Amino acid sequence: AVRAVEGGTGWRIALDQTCFHPQGGGQPADSGTLTEAGGGGGGAYAVTMVKKDPAGIVWHEGASEPPFGKGATVRCDVDEPFRRKNARVHSAGHLIDVAMARSGCTLKPTKGYHFTPGAYVEYEGKLDAAERDALVPKVQAAMDELISAGVPTLVKTVEGPTLGQHCPAGSIPEDPTLWGVGWVRVVSVGGQGCPCGGTHVNDTKELGGVKVEAIKGKGKVTRVSYTMID
Repeated sequence: AVRAVEGGTGWRIALDQTCFHPQGGGQPADSGTLTEAGGGGGGAYAVTMVKKDPAGIVWHEGASEPPFGKGATVRCDVDEPFRRKNARVHSAGHLIDVAMARSGCTLKPTKGYHFTPGAYVEYEGKLDAAERDALVPKVQAAMDELISAGVPTLVKTVEGPTLGQHCPAGSIPEDPTLWGVGWVRVVSVGGQGCPCGGTHVNDTKELGGVKVEAIKGKGKVTRVSYTMID
């Protein structure tokens, strides 16, 4: 089923189900096309942005009017190379957390920005310049080792109050009731779990090369910047 709404700068379409990943959690949205099933309609609708609204409805945004009407059955085609790129960058950010812990850093991860260029992970707390400089090669070595090991990515759904059994204390709120009593998706990259709704690689070898560019202080946080080596 499809519902189309014209906005100020284009159109947006809601489906009863979708394989498109909406932007969020520090990861870009999928892109791709919607085409009426069975060969009907007048072509494909190009999806350039995907967003989930507060009511949980996923909207597929595009510049052109959709060539199909309300109630149509459509085929969803995600731009696979773009999704794989986003999955690599996102999984690399998760692996940075593991590498930081292996390098002896106990700062709590707080935010990930998994867009390129400019990908980074932030941690609560500050390190002095000497500590940051010494940490870069340690984190890089840990990343290289984890990638070479081909650690499988594991995905499971668990009850919110049990998150502490599946994720390090630093990756979830101190008050587990903040997650409610519902179910939460947990993704484990490099052997460490974290609540996450994003897309990821199958194992760490799929990341290829990841370069730890810098570790810098930004106000009250520490930021680890990284780039993907294709």
